[in-house]
Amino acid sequence: MPIEELYAIATRELAKDLVFEIDDEPVTLSIRGVLLARTESRGYNFSFFELSEDEFVLAVQMKGFIVYLGIESDEELEEEVYPELVRVLLEHLTPQIALLITKAEREYSGRADLLLDDEMGPDMKEFFYGLLVKHRKGKTIYEQTEVA
Repeated sequence: MPIEELYAIATRELAKDLVFEIDDEPVTLSIRGVLLARTESRGYNFSFFELSEDEFVLAVQMKGFIVYLGIESDEELEEEVYPELVRVLLEHLTPQIALLITKAEREYSGRADLLLDDEMGPDMKEFFYGLLVKHRKGKTIYEQTEVA
């Protein structure tokens, strides 16, 4: 499958501003980046990375792929809202993520590709390009800071 088809899906399905009500307040979340990467695990999982008070990354893993979504909020978010925020995002975005992964699963042969870079801030851009390099080199994305 040409990578252009994956870019088109990411742009059409994920390059959106989403408005949710969190703690009875409307919050606009803008998807600024999408990275698709292969992984050895075929399980289902998700991770949340806080980059700043208004930028974070939601990583969704399924069927041997991880989709990283770089999301920017129109206002600073408190840590207490993260569980509800992740629940709402997963509920809303899982069909689009599954569509992207299903298309990639059939014919995509790459290790990792940045599918969307929509005015990402410098911190998010650094995070995404660091992930891209690690995935392409086959390295773990998690850094161990102390001996387990």
